Amino acid sequence: MIRKFSWLLLLAFVCQQAAAQDVTQLYQNWYTYFGTAKINNKWAIPFDVQLRLRDGFSNKGQLLMRGGLQYSLNKQNHVLLGYAYVPTYSNAADTWLPEHRIFQQYIHKSKKVDMTHRFRLEQRWVGQPNPDGPHKPVNDWKYGNRTRYFNRTQLPIKYKKEPTSFYVALQDEIFLNLWGNQISNLLFDQNRFLVAGGYQIKSNLKVDIGYMNQLVQVTSGAKTMNHILHFGVFHNFDL
Repeated sequence: MIRKFSWLLLLAFVCQQAAAQDVTQLYQNWYTYFGTAKINNKWAIPFDVQLRLRDGFSNKGQLLMRGGLQYSLNKQNHVLLGYAYVPTYSNAADTWLPEHRIFQQYIHKSKKVDMTHRFRLEQRWVGQPNPDGPHKPVNDWKYGNRTRYFNRTQLPIKYKKEPTSFYVALQDEIFLNLWGNQISNLLFDQNRFLVAGGYQIKSNLKVDIGYMNQLVQVTSGAKTMNHILHFGVFHNFDL
């Protein structure tokens, strides 16, 4: 099953490339930290901080800070309510524009293979630039609902049929705009495909680095493909 799903992820990436003709091509670096603070066997606080830089280290991009309270139904199934603050630098307005999100999610982890399914529903408030200038950056807010489906499949690397601390991760996430959306009236928002190599430092700590391909569509219908060098740290710990 895991091999079939891996091929499906690769097929999705190929289709994404085929659909992305005549789009703007850009390059970014993403630095991400994903933590989970365990309270007890049922409750935990997952959170992440992500710095997304455009064109290397010189240009501003986006900062994402997100966290939530998670309840584990059992070892395979988890539900969460969370909040995210996402300021994004606007070149046109020459200022940072804030975004507030409330989100609900359900995670299912497979028993036999290292595969995670995540379904997320977001309510978003995105600040709009003020023509009066950066001293008062937000003139108005636009509201939108969005849904996301995420899959991450981790494949262990073996040496002489014995497991090692190295792995390969395949990941894909699709974003779709929903009803009552002032941010965009188009169904497709974006898709992210990641292939990464990683190393399990300890049982609760791992790092990986890879290539992410992000296809984004704005409300005008214009598309951008971001080629991203992605660094990830994953850390679980007890409170």
